[in-house]
Amino acid sequence: MKGAKYARPSLRVLAAAPLLVLLACGGQQKAEHIKIAAESAARLQEGVVEFATSQQRWPSRIEDLKVGGDQLPGVTYGLSEGGMISIWFREGSSLPGAVLRYTPRQDASGAVSWSCTSEALDSELKPAGCV
Repeated sequence: MKGAKYARPSLRVLAAAPLLVLLACGGQQKAEHIKIAAESAARLQEGVVEFATSQQRWPSRIEDLKVGGDQLPGVTYGLSEGGMISIWFREGSSLPGAVLRYTPRQDASGAVSWSCTSEALDSELKPAGCV
């Protein structure tokens, strides 16, 4: 079309486009890291229950378990008294400052259930059932 003028995107729009792509990818990476951490937590929970069943006490160290958490950059897994599993997202992770904690509870019949709490984690990223 002769003489047609096409609007050029402003420099501001061009400069923002890579940032939007990075933000979208960052959100996917965060969600993927939470998914991997939650899968690790499920394996660790099984390890806690197995240890508690065989030893008749809650484990207090991650080294007591036969399983570990998946390797993620800047992510540390820990176990404390009472069998509570903590997952810390430190510097170098996709979610620095976030924490997931899984706490076991045993009922009178011996069945174990788990509650999950989180810190510094957006609600859309929290694993199912985690507050």
